[in-house]
Amino acid sequence: MTKADIVNEIAQKTGREKKAVTECVEAFMETVTEELARGDRIELRDFGNFMVKERAAKIGRTDYSAGSCKAWKSYIGVYKGFYPLHRFGWADINRAFVALYINYLRNHGYMPKVVNKHLTNLKALINAAFIDGVHDNQRTASLIVKNKIEDRDKAVEIYLTETQLQALADRELTGLKDQVRDIFLVGCYTCQRVSDYNNIEPEDITTTAKGTPIIRLVQQKTKTEVTIPILNDNLIAIFEKYGYNVPKANEQVLNRYIKNILKDLSQAVPSLKEKVPTKLTMKQKEAMRRDKIESETDLNGNVVVPRYDCFTSHTARRTGITNMYLSHKYTILQMMHVSGHKTQKTFMDYIKLSSDEIADEIDAIVNGPKSDVF
Repeated sequence: MTKADIVNEIAQKTGREKKAVTECVEAFMETVTEELARGDRIELRDFGNFMVKERAAKIGRTDYSAGSCKAWKSYIGVYKGFYPLHRFGWADINRAFVALYINYLRNHGYMPKVVNKHLTNLKALINAAFIDGVHDNQRTASLIVKNKIEDRDKAVEIYLTETQLQALADRELTGLKDQVRDIFLVGCYTCQRVSDYNNIEPEDITTTAKGTPIIRLVQQKTKTEVTIPILNDNLIAIFEKYGYNVPKANEQVLNRYIKNILKDLSQAVPSLKEKVPTKLTMKQKEAMRRDKIESETDLNGNVVVPRYDCFTSHTARRTGITNMYLSHKYTILQMMHVSGHKTQKTFMDYIKLSSDEIADEIDAIVNGPKSDVF
């Protein structure tokens, strides 16, 4: 029996309104919880006793990645905002609750992809609590299903073309801009996540038994072992430039600087100035409100921004995977061994081509590829 069932039963037996009964039941539960938190024991004659029972401590995982810690920290922030408005217990999690949770996230400006991430975290928490015997609501986790995300629901996903990539590599830069550009290029030429391409150590750069230069990594997010052949002279030049000790940069710094670097580069490469429709993230919306900036829209009402403003640290991975795919030199399986993807579907999600680019791809299949990035 759930809390809602108890409220219905009492309301039916007493003839009281459900709202009043709900307030009484919640007040009772809060009083019991507060007393137990103070270490008191509650005895209700002819009913039962409430007490805090000691349980053996459970040793949990200690190998969570920085990304997982960041995701759970974000989830806790959402929970702290949601719970005071919609107090619930394990037994209260049903379809109506899930819909309420999703609406809360949407009303607070979270993008569909982020909503799905928070649903995934909630489901993981429910499953872990069930396994630990905290609750016995077996149906709960099965009620949480991620929503399908259409391209129109996501921020624009772009990549650097071969020409743009080479222009970036040839750009004369100094200081931190020079280092950030080089770190970003390492990501483009290795097809890795920022947590990996921003942490390549000299000992990771080696050769196979046959002498092929490679990078061996264990990806931080998935713990997947990958072997990345070094196929681009620019990548070799970057390694040699730093004596194989490539500098590292905070991801926030990298995101901020790469936008500015590409904005400057757009003077010489106009294609980086092209306006593209996108969805603004919460942080972007907050920044625009803070700085009192009005967003530009197209005739369809979509927010449009310059292409250079859409680049982030993750664009490097998308750039590398897309250019490797467009080279038509490698099988999907070979490319997945480099990128570390487990399924072809997730790998292909990285390939975002326009109609013109698909036409060019067909031409490359018939007449041979023009790309030489890989």
